[in-house]
Amino acid sequence: MRHDTIGTLREFRTANFTVRCEALDEIDLDLSFDETGETREKLESGELVAFVAHVAVYYKGRKVGENYLGNCIYESFADFMDHRACGKQNRQWEAQGETGRCGSYFSGMIHDAIKEARKELQRERPYRAQVTNPARRERGAR
Repeated sequence: MRHDTIGTLREFRTANFTVRCEALDEIDLDLSFDETGETREKLESGELVAFVAHVAVYYKGRKVGENYLGNCIYESFADFMDHRACGKQNRQWEAQGETGRCGSYFSGMIHDAIKEARKELQRERPYRAQVTNPARRERGAR
């Protein structure tokens, strides 16, 4: 099934790579946890938005890694991209000597998509991991 794009959440670009995080329409929303109906009401009123988060990594325009997370329900797309708030919370807990950790789906998805892209590119060019600086290799051979 094809999901329509609701919006681009974030995009990072380098000379060869693009990492794009998009919100896609959620076509299989699971509200089985919503025993009171409050979540459904807030979705219907627009107080909450439901979407599928999709991160894709492109190498020179070709998709080489991606990650999906469905059933995302937040007040806004910005709330989903909570990595800064989590980092701040983690630093506060560390300063107080507490061990709790706040995690971020957003940053985790980006990390996993990049990891997949690296594996894909390595499969295509396994020799690259073994190649070192040619000048260094020549010095070592003397």
